[in-house]
Amino acid sequence: MTGLFNNPRRRLRTLIKQARKEKNSVEREKKYDEALEYGHGIEKKLEHDPDIAFIIGTIYYIKGDSQKTLEYMNNVLEIGIFDLDALAIKASVYLNLKNREKVIECCNKIKELDPKNKSLFEIEEELKKI
Repeated sequence: MTGLFNNPRRRLRTLIKQARKEKNSVEREKKYDEALEYGHGIEKKLEHDPDIAFIIGTIYYIKGDSQKTLEYMNNVLEIGIFDLDALAIKASVYLNLKNREKVIECCNKIKELDPKNKSLFEIEEELKKI
């Protein structure tokens, strides 16, 4: 029964929700840092869990750390090569870095998997602007 109450993914998501709700930017950053600390503490034990890597990568994305975001999204894609959300986040990071070639590469992979993907259309529209 204790397994039901000891779900690391749920705990990590709860920490992120708490951070999002925080109005004070300093406190919000502290909450995201707390979530990252917890995530790093469980990631070795759950290293083959793409959800944990995705959640940690998403926190880095929110915090604006492109390098770490890409590192974690690449880890997600090593485990699950068909993860559309990870591909979309990678494309978004490359958009922010104005790396057209990498954005197009991510978009092409998304098109192969889901040609009608909503994120794909949004990313392609943003790509036209750079």
